[in-house]
Amino acid sequence: MLHAISGPRNISTALLYAFAQRPGCRVVDEPFYGPFLERTGLDHPGRREILAAVPRTPGDAAEAMHRLFAAHPGEIYLKNMAHHMVDMPWDWASEAAHVFWIRHPRKVIRSFAKVWPQVTLEDIGIQEQVAQWAKIQAFKGPKIVVDSDEMLANPAETFPKICDALGIAFHPEMLQWPAGPKPYDGPWWPHWYSQVHASTGFGPANDLGEPLTGRYAEVEAEALPYYETLFTHRLAL
Repeated sequence: MLHAISGPRNISTALLYAFAQRPGCRVVDEPFYGPFLERTGLDHPGRREILAAVPRTPGDAAEAMHRLFAAHPGEIYLKNMAHHMVDMPWDWASEAAHVFWIRHPRKVIRSFAKVWPQVTLEDIGIQEQVAQWAKIQAFKGPKIVVDSDEMLANPAETFPKICDALGIAFHPEMLQWPAGPKPYDGPWWPHWYSQVHASTGFGPANDLGEPLTGRYAEVEAEALPYYETLFTHRLAL
């Protein structure tokens, strides 16, 4: 099992689509989103519909993972958000290979704020990623940190290196996927996935852009030390 830990707006869904192109690979979209919404009470877009469609407690979400592993002994790529995994069980992931996807917080904040204007440090998961990176050092499987913008510099060259570090074969078909909604999209897709649904492959990384202002600049300043900590552990691409 490949366990991907990311923050929001970090091409995590495009990466899910890429891994879905691998022969025999099952992909799972944010299986702990329901318990996260229950725990925080956040009124994310589509909250009611999401909670009606997915497990709502940590135990139910973890049990769904165990059932999935039993039913699908082949390769699984699980897209997870770091902030969803606070106070959640991790035992089901103890044998997994882990990849932590990171992105400069300025880019994350600018993109996330378009859908969730009240974005805070807790919304972007970078602090949680640092704590979780420390936690999984006790796990047995391969574990890597990848800066998504460095991957996007040349996916045809960088993705084989990422796969090799995870102990899996690279497949060139990972670099393209069909446009439009996917059967494995989470039920929140109408609110978040319009841009990735228009894509058929990885595009270039966005520029860092102009400095953020006001409260968004404060969130970036809070987030930057956590990003820099993980950046020092990143896989050389």
